[in-house]
Amino acid sequence: MAEPRIRVSSIDGKLAQEFAVPSHVEEVKAKMSAFATHHAAAGRSVVLITSGGTKVPLESRTVRFLDNFSSGRRGAASAEYFIDSGYAVVFLHRHRSLYPYTRTFSTINMLDALQFRSGEEVSGSSGGVVVDQQVLPNVAKVLKRYQEVKDGGLLLPIEFSTLSEYLHLLKAAAQALGTIGTD
Repeated sequence: MAEPRIRVSSIDGKLAQEFAVPSHVEEVKAKMSAFATHHAAAGRSVVLITSGGTKVPLESRTVRFLDNFSSGRRGAASAEYFIDSGYAVVFLHRHRSLYPYTRTFSTINMLDALQFRSGEEVSGSSGGVVVDQQVLPNVAKVLKRYQEVKDGGLLLPIEFSTLSEYLHLLKAAAQALGTIGTD
């Protein structure tokens, strides 16, 4: 039996018909394309990781949503793993889902880990903040690694909230990464 042929143009049309195209998709696609091209030219492989759940409006005048909740823990951990393995990562993630490197502190109240020092204890200022490393173990190590990743431009975070945004950004990512080929 012959494989059914799927016309890409019909899929594109149906996607735009079914789900409104977010206004920022082309701008984000250009960022992803530049990111991919830069890293491919440097000989580095690029991976796309999607993380977090999606939400779909239940009615045309949106008041209620159907929400597929996911914390994003596996996606954030995967991003760290790929970066540590030499890849650059496009991280397509749900708004407020866990983020690479901060995921290890997700159950900690940050204010419990911070201590305010008044001006008398901190020279030349009206106050400062000190991190209690017993509350945030390994925070210095994690912060150092995150800054290395950020300074190296190895992580491109792209945020979405709705299924519509997710689908259009996923399509844009596939198109942007498709220009660099495969390994």
